[in-house]
Amino acid sequence: MNRMAKFAHRGWTRAGVSGFGLVGMLGLASAGCAPGPDNPGGSGSEPTATLAVVGQALIEHDPREYLEAPLATVAPILAGADAVFTNLEVAIAAPGCDCTPTRDDVFFHGAGPEVLDYLDELGVSLLALANNHSWDYGDEGIVSTVEEVARRGITHAGTGRTLREAVAPAYRDVGGVRVGMVALATVNAPPEAMATETKPGVNLLHPDDAEAWDRNLGAIREAAGNSDVLISYQHYQTDAGPGWQERWAWAAVDAGADLYISHGEPRLAGVEAYGGGLILYGLGNFIFHTRTDLGNYPGEVWESVVVALSLGADGVREAAFVPVVLNEGTPGELFFETRGYPEVADGDTGSAILERLADLSEEYGTRLEIRNGRAHWRADRF
Repeated sequence: MNRMAKFAHRGWTRAGVSGFGLVGMLGLASAGCAPGPDNPGGSGSEPTATLAVVGQALIEHDPREYLEAPLATVAPILAGADAVFTNLEVAIAAPGCDCTPTRDDVFFHGAGPEVLDYLDELGVSLLALANNHSWDYGDEGIVSTVEEVARRGITHAGTGRTLREAVAPAYRDVGGVRVGMVALATVNAPPEAMATETKPGVNLLHPDDAEAWDRNLGAIREAAGNSDVLISYQHYQTDAGPGWQERWAWAAVDAGADLYISHGEPRLAGVEAYGGGLILYGLGNFIFHTRTDLGNYPGEVWESVVVALSLGADGVREAAFVPVVLNEGTPGELFFETRGYPEVADGDTGSAILERLADLSEEYGTRLEIRNGRAHWRADRF
C-alpha cells in the first residue's frame, strides 16, 4: 500500500486509547480475524501480524551457558509474536575475523556469533545494527557482524560494506504483512566509524549533516513505497539540542514511516502518536551486559517494557506495553555473566514502570490506558 493510500485508509492524526489484552493481540492478530468486539481493527480480507519490540540488546554471551532458565517470563511473550525487533549493541567477531577492538575501556562491547543464536532462538528476526558500539571491532567487525547476522537469516539494516549498503532499506514478510526497515545512529562516534562509498561502517546521521538527513529521508520514502509497515530506527545518544530527536522522528513519519523506534540513552522515554505513525522515543534496555560496577546506573536503567504491536496494511493498529525489570547483578564469580536479564515486573514495581511511561507519554499528548498489569494504546481510527 503506498503512502497516500495508507493515510487515507487510516484517517487519524493523534493518540488513541484502549486496546485489548496482550494475549488477545498475540492470538487474534496472526489469525487475520474479522472485526468484532474482541478484534475491532481486524479484517477478514487483510492480513494482520504481531511484532514484539524490546529494548536494546547489549549481549556479550549466551545466558544459557550460565543460567538454567533465562528470560523465563519474557521468552513466552516473544514466542507469541510473528517477529521480534531489537537493536544489536555489540560488534560480532566471527571465527577467523581479524577483529581489533577500537576501545579499551569498560564500554567496549564485542561478542561471538553465539549471541546471535540465542537472539534467533528468542524469535528475533528484525535487527537494527546502527549504534555507538557497531564499530567496536572496526571495519572488520562491521563486515563480520553483517555476515553472521545474514547467515542466520535475520533481517538487518544500519551498517554495511559501503554507505549504500548501510542506508539501504531491508524487508521481511511478517505474518503476511511486508515490513520494511531503515536504521541509523545519531551518536558521538569517531568519524572513522561512518560508512562511506568505499569503506564499511555505520549509517550515521549527525545533527548538522543536511546531506545525511536528506539521504535517509530518501531511503524512508523508498521503503514506504515498498512495504505495508515501515520501521524507522534511530540509535540516539548525542549532544544535539532539545527537540532535535522529535524533529527527526516527525520527519521520518512524514516521509512514510509507520513506526519510529529508538534506543540509546538506556532508559524509558515517552510514546507519541503523530501524523499516522507511532513513535517510541526510547525503550531502554532488553539485555544489558554492562561491565560497570553495581550502582553505576540509577534504578530506572534496569527497567523497561516489551511492546506487543498489532500490524496491518494500514500501519500500527494497537500496542500493549509489558513492564520488565533487569537484574543488576549479585557480586560473585559469575557477576558479569548473570546480570542484565529481563523478567516481567508485577505488583508495585510493574505499576510504577507503567505509570512512568504513561506520564512521559502524556507530555506528547498521548494517553496510555493501564489495566491488568499492562499499558494499552489503540489507533483512534478504530
